[in-house]
Amino acid sequence: MILAEHTQCDGLLPSELGAWSSVVAAMPIPAALVTHLGVVLATNRWLSVEPGERLLRSAAADDKTTLRFGINRSRWRVRPVDSTGKFLLATQEREDAGDHLLRQFFSSGDSLFVVYDQAGLIVQSNAAWQKLLGYSSDQCFGLDSWSLLPESDVVSRPTVELALREHGRAETNFQMRTADGRYRQIRWALQFDASVGRCFGIGRDVTEEGKITAELERRAFHDPLTGLSNRSLFVDRLDEVLALGAAPSLLFCDLDRFKVVNDSLGHQAGDRLLSKLAERIATVDLGDDAVLARFGGDEFVVLLESGGVDRARQAAAQLVESLTEPFEVAGRSLHVTMSIGISSADLSPNQTAKGLLGDADTAVYEAKSRGRNGSVVYDDHLRSVAARRLDVEVDLRRALAEGCIEPHFQPIVSLSDGSIVGAEALVRWRTPERLIAPGEFLDVAEDAGLMPELGRCVISGAIQAAARLEHHHSDFTMSINVADSELKAPDFCEWIEDEVRSAGLHPSSFLIEITESSVLATDPALPTLAHLRASGFCIGLDDFGTGFSSLAHLRELPIDVVKVDRSFVADLVDDDVTFAVTESLVTLCGALGLDVILEGIETVAQAEAGERIGGTSAQGYLFHRPMSFADLFTLVSGTTPADDSVDRERHVDGVDDGTSSAS
Repeated sequence: MILAEHTQCDGLLPSELGAWSSVVAAMPIPAALVTHLGVVLATNRWLSVEPGERLLRSAAADDKTTLRFGINRSRWRVRPVDSTGKFLLATQEREDAGDHLLRQFFSSGDSLFVVYDQAGLIVQSNAAWQKLLGYSSDQCFGLDSWSLLPESDVVSRPTVELALREHGRAETNFQMRTADGRYRQIRWALQFDASVGRCFGIGRDVTEEGKITAELERRAFHDPLTGLSNRSLFVDRLDEVLALGAAPSLLFCDLDRFKVVNDSLGHQAGDRLLSKLAERIATVDLGDDAVLARFGGDEFVVLLESGGVDRARQAAAQLVESLTEPFEVAGRSLHVTMSIGISSADLSPNQTAKGLLGDADTAVYEAKSRGRNGSVVYDDHLRSVAARRLDVEVDLRRALAEGCIEPHFQPIVSLSDGSIVGAEALVRWRTPERLIAPGEFLDVAEDAGLMPELGRCVISGAIQAAARLEHHHSDFTMSINVADSELKAPDFCEWIEDEVRSAGLHPSSFLIEITESSVLATDPALPTLAHLRASGFCIGLDDFGTGFSSLAHLRELPIDVVKVDRSFVADLVDDDVTFAVTESLVTLCGALGLDVILEGIETVAQAEAGERIGGTSAQGYLFHRPMSFADLFTLVSGTTPADDSVDRERHVDGVDDGTSSAS
């Protein structure tokens, strides 16, 4: 570049003249720094004009006006570089077709076009770039592009420049500051041409795409209801902590009886409670390294990266204490409690996320079995219990496949004369060594998802038993227990109706017993029960008084029979309050047209008290223990069944089934 010797011109300092001379030198087209009279002060290598020569006839412009002057066939674009308008930047514009098309492509469309020199100074930019960032064309010239980036992006400058030097190209995302101080995310494809010392950039605004991506990522790793981390993000963090060699602890938190809130107040109220709960426990000071997540439903998990089991116990106590105050939901003041299972890498050989979560989950079940509203640490004892549960599950699956699950039956009698009016089918697991009662395997079956298969096995056996007894007792009613998971099976109604029809029986010969917790589930239990009742089945509410039903439910539910739990029957003789309550219940059921069966009668005094309160039917050890079908057949018909290969044991030691009725 040639610099004019004369620089002492009013309005422009030598340092400023030097800065603009650098801009002129960097431009990829013929350019010059001139006075308002058109006298050349500085040029670049694209222009063969000596300093002091007159480039333009006359040039006058202010900071808001751009003038073009024609000399011969050239056109010049002129813009002021100082406040007086005495010094101008002149750039040549050629009018050949190629240049015209290039300028049109460069200036049109939504893509961002920028030309940089080797120092990162902007030499040229198009209207789209200027509009997006809010800078005028004059503000762009000579602007340091790196100055528009936040510090977090500037640190990548060496990487980008190295790629341009070695490969001539680079692709990157930058945040760029707009004129009003905001930032836009730009995706750039950069190309460096060493022959002219220029970097050409084509960019696209991806700010909105980034927002969408960030939102999708947030949704992928956060719970939409509470905003807490979800299982995926939590497990990722736990894996990272374990990979660092730390010994973290987990707190698996499960609300107690949350299902009651959903069933009584609706799922919207349940969601509101969960949201409020998350807000509250998030305020508990568990330490800076604590990570709180919601796994779904009413399950929350806390990760403590250090501190061992003692710190975990303290954190569990803090969480339980935080729930002392009630929650205001749906116009109700709700008191909730939480059971917490604790696992710690200090105590467990399971040094994986899956292993620690499984340990904590097992400890939650133990906490609930110990009365809820507290915490239990997973230790060697629980480890042996978990191993036993796994063994039971494996053996139970084999028993189902080999036909070792069978029904036994406890007769139901008339209180007035002791005659048999029906029987309740109870599940048994026969092994070569003994007959296993349901209390030893039903909870494992439920957790393993085996209840539908187990239930259908027992129900099918009960239906076949009822068919064989029909000729000997025309008014015999077979009671069969149906679990909540069975009721939710979409084909249950069709299946049981086909089974009964195939046996040549009418649905009225069967009493389908469900628990209070099942019948409170508004969907799909109630529609299923209503359908079964409309088909002719009788519906019974089992173990009444142990769940959460109110007396109002007896009028609203599609039921025909109420079975009063043995806990009431046991106190009929010695507790006047229990006697009065049970008597009132029987009277109410009679008024509603519901039959009543008293469960667990074991003494003559209890039977007599049951008659006094108006009970008509009962079952219990006073009358009959659970028995095999062969014994039931003999009891009802007075004869031995034709296929007497069936085990005829009347009672197996250790199998107590006064209340263990489950399909």
